Amino acid sequence: MSLAKARKGLKTAKKGGILTDQQKSVNEFLRVPKSNKTSSRFSPFNRDQIREAYNYCAKFMKIANENPDNPIEKVLEYANEATETTDPELIRYALMSFITHHPSARNRNLRIPPLIQRSPESCVPQKKPGPVVSDEKVGESEGDIEYGMNWYREDPNLSEHHEHWHIVYSGQGIPDYKNPDIRVNKDRHGELFVYMHRQMLARYDIERLGMNLPLIKPLDNYRAPIEEGYKPNTNLRDRNDESVGKIDTFGSREPNSALKLNKINELEKKRKVLEKAIEMGKLTDDIEITVDLLGAFVEPSNIPGIQEMVDKQGGLHGDGHGAIGDINDDDDPGVMTQTRVAVRDPAFWRWHRHIDNLINTWEEKQEPNDFSNSPPVGLQDIILVFKDKLPINHGETQDDEAAAFGEKTFGGENFDTDVSDNKYVTHELQTKMKSRIFVYTEDSQSPEKIDYLYPREFYYYFRVENTSSCQFEATFRVFIVPEELVESRCHWIELDKFKESLPPNSKTVVCRDCDMSSIVRQPPQKTEDELDDTALPTGTGTTVNKHKSYCDCGWPFHLLLPRGRRGGMKFKLLVFISDWSEDEVPRISRCGSISFCASEASEKYPDKKPMGYPFDRPFKNNSYEETFAGLNNVVIRDICINWVDEFPEVVVEGC
Repeated sequence: MSLAKARKGLKTAKKGGILTDQQKSVNEFLRVPKSNKTSSRFSPFNRDQIREAYNYCAKFMKIANENPDNPIEKVLEYANEATETTDPELIRYALMSFITHHPSARNRNLRIPPLIQRSPESCVPQKKPGPVVSDEKVGESEGDIEYGMNWYREDPNLSEHHEHWHIVYSGQGIPDYKNPDIRVNKDRHGELFVYMHRQMLARYDIERLGMNLPLIKPLDNYRAPIEEGYKPNTNLRDRNDESVGKIDTFGSREPNSALKLNKINELEKKRKVLEKAIEMGKLTDDIEITVDLLGAFVEPSNIPGIQEMVDKQGGLHGDGHGAIGDINDDDDPGVMTQTRVAVRDPAFWRWHRHIDNLINTWEEKQEPNDFSNSPPVGLQDIILVFKDKLPINHGETQDDEAAAFGEKTFGGENFDTDVSDNKYVTHELQTKMKSRIFVYTEDSQSPEKIDYLYPREFYYYFRVENTSSCQFEATFRVFIVPEELVESRCHWIELDKFKESLPPNSKTVVCRDCDMSSIVRQPPQKTEDELDDTALPTGTGTTVNKHKSYCDCGWPFHLLLPRGRRGGMKFKLLVFISDWSEDEVPRISRCGSISFCASEASEKYPDKKPMGYPFDRPFKNNSYEETFAGLNNVVIRDICINWVDEFPEVVVEGC
């Protein structure tokens, strides 16, 4: 499906999307106020509080089920009453879970408003000395080298992705909307916790590498001071306002701050339990470790049958968030306590590198994948073409036109020819830095500039031969890694995964638009308006949802590619074809990114293969080349990603 078709009937409010009265009420309720006058501070990493949020979500679902004629009004009425006795932030979190998972909200096209609208103070960029987007290493004399990565860590859409993922995949599970007394544990939740965060880490490391900064240093010595401080911008810091009194936001962490001793002891105790389990290969005497169980144990999320053990001995990840966020003695926790702002802190990435390293210790004990039973295909090459260079119309027919161009130019009698010198073919991908103006209306209404990355859009063309006499359903898996990290399987980042039918005894040119990526939130947000708003239906009805396939979950499109370097940064691009008949999981819906968000609560993850396959197990003899050597279903090619000043952007007609 082309982007234009995917977006048809979906526009932001400024462009004609219908902002219903129900959506307006939801937006107003979810708006985080300047002043939080409650004594408690809700954190999704606090187990007691997240359980309470789960219970409120279940209550909202019961109310909706009992009031089919006006479910949203009744839920909001109860939610408003609940804020009188319970932390409003907890109630807002529960309502976002309800909107995400209950049909009464989804069928009415209700959306969680974007973070930049709900909590604008969470999105104001940090004031930073020195170069903001320089490709040179920030020297010690210019200040903290971590300032050089602020543009990435403080991207509002990155924060929104992380927050929304934890709502879609709550560690407490999801109430069954048909019977909210029943808890639903989403399929392969623990494994996806590992995979999604690993992909975030890999991307962050690659951006650091592009700036000649050291890779993430794991925060694995709990007794050592945390070298990096983090001082939130002035809109996130605690301050006083004469009109509302004390404004409850987030505290700072000074450089070389140390964790509290009682927290250190708790974390060390839980790490020992985890390390022992990894060494033995078992969580208990009769439960063998899988990556799914390991991820659930460390997050923590529900593991039926041993939940008591998880509650007492698991949860190293969440407890670490709390310990780092609670490092100060004052009443203001740091940003690490909140999923909507945690990624802004350098300690987030250090802590998650530590967690991922622990899990990787177990993975490295496994045998390499056996690819001997490869499918009957011959993958010849990968051709890249910038979308703006194609002689096609950019609208609803663009994918069909792009496919026809590919077949004519690279297929047929040209299938076996070298097209590397073709005028449309590129051997580099490109990115640029853009900026948009954000007006923080809560205070001075002064404009703030948000710097963000953007890719030059492109099409893939895969030339592949089906050598069998039967139609073959192929799963294409596309990954990329910097040349410097090619032997680190945890740094190969997923760019796409999709199914394609290959006719018997055929030579086919498979065309794929980069913006339909399996990791990207759908429809992808590209314009400034879309980045700061939510796509809404343009029709007048409020009871029929024609866009159930979109749940606003997934990786931001503008961060699809790493930034690269000025003049180009060398990468390896790999395509691996597997057999769809062995991969397929029947499913009804698509929830945003199929790789990061998968499906609805009651459905299976839409791929039987391990997440990250074929990079889920150690390389053969620690060599990626030896692992994939001689396989007809694999192609690896050299490309570079060039960070440039400008390039043409494609404007899709009618969007």
